[in-house]
Amino acid sequence: MPFMTWKESYSVGIQEIDQQHKVLFDMVNELYDAMREGKGKDVIVNLLTELFKYTKYHFKTEEGIFTKYHYSKAEDHLKEHLELKVKVETLLEDLNSGKTSISIKVFNLLKDWISIHIFQKDMLYAKELEGKVK
Repeated sequence: MPFMTWKESYSVGIQEIDQQHKVLFDMVNELYDAMREGKGKDVIVNLLTELFKYTKYHFKTEEGIFTKYHYSKAEDHLKEHLELKVKVETLLEDLNSGKTSISIKVFNLLKDWISIHIFQKDMLYAKELEGKVK
């Protein structure tokens, strides 16, 4: 059973971004399932590596849209992106230095990212850019 299920009410109205957000839902659910089965350590290396790549790709997409459509709160949003990137990089460094008990930290980061960043912060640009992005 998934920890979080995508609903259309989570949509920012930009198909490319919504598809990328669904990847994040998949990641949190994959880690949740693995942790429930006592296999968090088995998936954490690949998942965190993918999350690192995902942040770069996803943020580049959002930031390109902000620039193209002159999102008024882009500067504040970009600061949050930087904070999230740093958190992911720190977790990856922890993992690479031998710390293997970080599954719960990664899970909480993903959960919070969805519930705070996507559900609240991303909805701000969704309202402002509604109907502009094609």
